[in-house]
Amino acid sequence: MSEKGVLFSYDTKREKFESLYDRNKFYRGLFGYKQTVRENGKVYRYEKKGLVNKMPHIKVEDSVIIVLEEDADCFRKYLEKWGEKVKYRTFKVLLNKEDIKELRLNEEL
Repeated sequence: MSEKGVLFSYDTKREKFESLYDRNKFYRGLFGYKQTVRENGKVYRYEKKGLVNKMPHIKVEDSVIIVLEEDADCFRKYLEKWGEKVKYRTFKVLLNKEDIKELRLNEEL
């Protein structure tokens, strides 16, 4: 049994981002983030999910992710939203049983 996936290889162009904040916004939107706030002697922890946390995926390497073919448009639209700041390429891939198992492990519960 095999399922179709799409491999995304992307590269951020540092000089195109207006600031470090802008670049961090890209990565936070993609991978999410955790935040700890101390207020009035109490500690509050927040976790914001990113795009990849909301879909099955395999993080192959830095800046290389495989998603299911059905999720590829959503991922592509996110990258395209950043215009010239982020360049990417896609490759169609066939996923074997082990790949599908890894994808499902990374899926949000």
